[in-house]
Amino acid sequence: MIRTWMAALALGLATASCGTSTQLVQHWSDTSYQGQPGQKMMIIALTKAERNQYTWENAFSEALKKEKVQPLAGSQYLPKGSMADEATMKQDIKESGANLVAVTRLISVDKEQQYVPGSTYYTPAPGYYGMYGYYASSYGVVHDPGYMVENTIVKLETNVYDVGTEKLVWSGVSETLNPETAQDVANSVAYTLTEDMVATKIIRKK
Repeated sequence: MIRTWMAALALGLATASCGTSTQLVQHWSDTSYQGQPGQKMMIIALTKAERNQYTWENAFSEALKKEKVQPLAGSQYLPKGSMADEATMKQDIKESGANLVAVTRLISVDKEQQYVPGSTYYTPAPGYYGMYGYYASSYGVVHDPGYMVENTIVKLETNVYDVGTEKLVWSGVSETLNPETAQDVANSVAYTLTEDMVATKIIRKK
């Protein structure tokens, strides 16, 4: 059963710290596929929580618009509150005029312990002769001890299909580090995915 993003993110982001960043840890593209200007992409979020669905659709839509791609929110075309059967889904997508379909799902929200090593700063001093000499020499060595930090990692998978052939043309797994909200995840991931799709020519602005 598909887990809702809200439940997972509420648990995973409870102790998250600042500094949201996203990277693609896996990505693949069909090198024979060449996107055309004026493409339309339907955005489908596999989540039963409408709030998270709209959050993802809006963030991805904004990223696509900047690349001259017309976004189509899946919530506006597919049945609400239940999974569409294959025939209905294909018909709805075809009638929307979409060239591409992007399907995104949550894989996991993980906690990771990371050790930040300590450091020592040394400033040469006169020597260890006498009380003040020792004091001055010791004062010139400053040691910052190491410490542990806990990171929250949100992992999403996105697959992009060509509507005409129904073939996979792009796939990626993203990891977002220490987001504070679901909106942080959506904004960061949407930008990262779109940037890679432009670089791999799945999306073409002109």
